[in-house]
Amino acid sequence: MAGLCGVKVLLLWAGIIGSANCQVTTGPKDVSTLSDSTQTQTSPPITTSNTTVIPTTEGPQAPPPPQCSYTVTPIKFGFQIEMKKNSTPGNYTINISEVGQQGARTTSIVQLNKKLTHEIKHLKPCTKYEHAVKLIDGAGTVTPCYSTDNKTTTTVMEKGDITDGSCMPGYVCYRSDWDISSSLSKPNNLSPCKSDKTQFCIKPGHNDTCTDLTTTFTSGHCNNSFSLTKEISVDFLNASEIRQIPPKGIPAKINATFPRNCNNLTADYTCQEKGTFNDTKPESELEPFTEYSCTGQIKNNNVSINKNTKDIKFTIDCDITINVRHKGATSDSINLTWTTTSQNCKYLPSDPKLSYVCSCVPTSKSKPITHGAVNTCDVTGLEAFKDHTCKVQPKYNDRIVSKPKEVEQKTAPGVPDDISSVSVMNPEHNVIRVTCTHSGRFNGPKKLYVAKLFHDRVLQKELTNSKCNFEFKDLSYSTEYDLEVTADNGHHISKNPKRELVSTSYNDKAFIIRLVIFLVFTIITCVAVGVAVYKIFIWRRRKSRNGGNEDIMLETTAIYANIPGPERQH
Repeated sequence: MAGLCGVKVLLLWAGIIGSANCQVTTGPKDVSTLSDSTQTQTSPPITTSNTTVIPTTEGPQAPPPPQCSYTVTPIKFGFQIEMKKNSTPGNYTINISEVGQQGARTTSIVQLNKKLTHEIKHLKPCTKYEHAVKLIDGAGTVTPCYSTDNKTTTTVMEKGDITDGSCMPGYVCYRSDWDISSSLSKPNNLSPCKSDKTQFCIKPGHNDTCTDLTTTFTSGHCNNSFSLTKEISVDFLNASEIRQIPPKGIPAKINATFPRNCNNLTADYTCQEKGTFNDTKPESELEPFTEYSCTGQIKNNNVSINKNTKDIKFTIDCDITINVRHKGATSDSINLTWTTTSQNCKYLPSDPKLSYVCSCVPTSKSKPITHGAVNTCDVTGLEAFKDHTCKVQPKYNDRIVSKPKEVEQKTAPGVPDDISSVSVMNPEHNVIRVTCTHSGRFNGPKKLYVAKLFHDRVLQKELTNSKCNFEFKDLSYSTEYDLEVTADNGHHISKNPKRELVSTSYNDKAFIIRLVIFLVFTIITCVAVGVAVYKIFIWRRRKSRNGGNEDIMLETTAIYANIPGPERQH
């Protein structure tokens, strides 16, 4: 019963019950009852017969229950917990949590002995917190502490509670002993990039440079706010964020995109050609079709701010337009005349380092052509009367640049190849047949062969055929002729005609006829002579018989024969 009485005293101290009456009754069946009002002790009737009453004695006095109560006072940046003087010294846990938030926001374990106060800071301003303090004795028993304050609100954050923080270059930082992680607005829609409870840092955007950055702080449920403004000077400029647009023409100009509010920033570029060292040149001296690496020194009002742009690499590929104005051709060459223009490199056509190479396919002799606003070239060594694809290839510093300009052109007709050889035969005594060999290259639109016969330098006959096969008929017998064979393409004939001396045979038929006539004439002559001789013989014989009178008679009966002379016996 002494223990039960101690529990009642503890509950009374804690405010759970109003009063406590404690009576000690000895006996085998003592019963005690506690109530919230006046407590009474009753015992059942005791039968004394056959019962011996044993006197009771009280045990050792129980230690007094622990005392634990506190007050909460709002202070700057948090709370002050003060334990009342009658509180039992020992270890206490102090829990601070936001109203409506699960879990303890802040937990502190402190030992209160002579010092009865403890401060909790770095809380959120104007925020409602719940608090609880508990005593933990040496045996590990937890005793809740009593406070008349159930909930409280921190003090209002003031402008002076925010100071400049320390952070890396290019950032704006603020700090406070308040937990300001949720007490600021996002300036220019920027989010803190580095923060904790007492400090946060903001990296201004590229276009925030050369402006004022305003940050607004709010105080939770207090509905008051204030703003701090920081000048974002060119020192905040991040050179790596500067957008650089390489030049597209000559004269070259690199366009650097600075923050839109920094009107006095410029970049002075120096460039170096790829593969060269210690040989720099300004933008104004850059050449087309050359790879460069350039770095810009940033200046504010023409004064260097000791910042450089990142390297930018580029090649200025000038556009080249070649317009062929004239095309002409001979049998072995093609002439081209053209003009060159460039939209983004106006002075390129007159640049002395710009040259051209003209060529034609199939087979030609390429020839470099000097520069100039109007250019011309002759491509030689071509085949006559053939379609060619010719191109004009630009070059700069002897390096091929841009695409070539291609045109189609046909060479003019040329001279056909000479006749290689001829073959002559006489199928008949007054007929000459001619064949020849030729390369077949006429170098013109037509493919004809021409054969001519001359006698005493006078043209007797001329034949034309698409094949080198001719037959000259009805010629004079036993006659020599000069034969001449050429190739003809409709524009030109072969340069060196093929000449041969040819002849016909004797006329065998005429010879037989003349021979027959001669034999007939000879026979007739012989018959006539025989008859004459016979008559003379007869006449002489008669004369010898009859005397001289028969001479007259023989004369009147004489037969005369008309025999042609030698010149008519052909």
